Amino acid sequence: MYQEYFYEIENIIKKNLEKRHMEKITLFGELEKSARELFSSDRVLIITGFLIKGTKKGETDGPIGAVSLAAALKELRKDVLIVTDIYSEPLIYAACKARGIDVGVEIISYGEEELFCNDLLKWYNPSHIVGIERPGKSKNGKYYSMRGEDLTDEIPNGDIIFENAKKNNITTICIGDGGNEIGMGKVYDLVKQYVPKGELICAAFQADYLITAGVSNWGAHGLVSALAILSGENLLYDEDMEKNILQSIIKVGGIDGCSKKNTLTVDGLSLKENTDIINELRKIIQLAFEKNKKFAFVE
Repeated sequence: MYQEYFYEIENIIKKNLEKRHMEKITLFGELEKSARELFSSDRVLIITGFLIKGTKKGETDGPIGAVSLAAALKELRKDVLIVTDIYSEPLIYAACKARGIDVGVEIISYGEEELFCNDLLKWYNPSHIVGIERPGKSKNGKYYSMRGEDLTDEIPNGDIIFENAKKNNITTICIGDGGNEIGMGKVYDLVKQYVPKGELICAAFQADYLITAGVSNWGAHGLVSALAILSGENLLYDEDMEKNILQSIIKVGGIDGCSKKNTLTVDGLSLKENTDIINELRKIIQLAFEKNKKFAFVE
């Protein structure tokens, strides 16, 4: 049940992948599996935030999706915690305020990662960990931008959370759009083959479930859409809220990851291009609701 809708969602969120040479790196079915995992979750840790080289600021892609997913999970009565770094901290708080949610936020600091990550998993004890547009270490142990810029000396090592999760049988779900995000090791050979500098930049860690999207925010919105269909609750906000959240993180210094500019864009795409995705996803949710004539269908 619902496969046709999940397939449509995956087709919507894969738009723009060709501009990143990632169009052949779509794992159909991973969205549904991820949504079903989160639907049955208890406590979810979401980690996001990608530093833009030379700016000391986080990018607009990631925090929006993290807050969108966090709000949906809270509506489903899940415990949620967001983890980020100092570069994206103000973006997360601004996005939470604009979305109107109260969610815990923890900051991972450079040089203190191992103690922080170990303590975090012990006291929070998540059932699932979700990475959304979070840099992942390449096979040579360094962090890279899609341009191949070395970010290792600035980005806190968040891989430790995922590596410890794997050791403790905690489910990992990751969303990325370029190959250098945590979790992309699952498609390493494809990133190496198709993405410029793919062998250098591809993240080594292999997520249990991996969602690729033209913009990572879209991947998170797609996951929220799938959760909405599973739950019978309209969990995905509208285009006005997307605009409000993007405006709020721009005001506190958010940077477009492609242009490296503080503009009302995400990955070089206009506000309208982003809100169009929201509207398309909301149509799929509505179609699913109308066809089933009532909201709660979970196999």
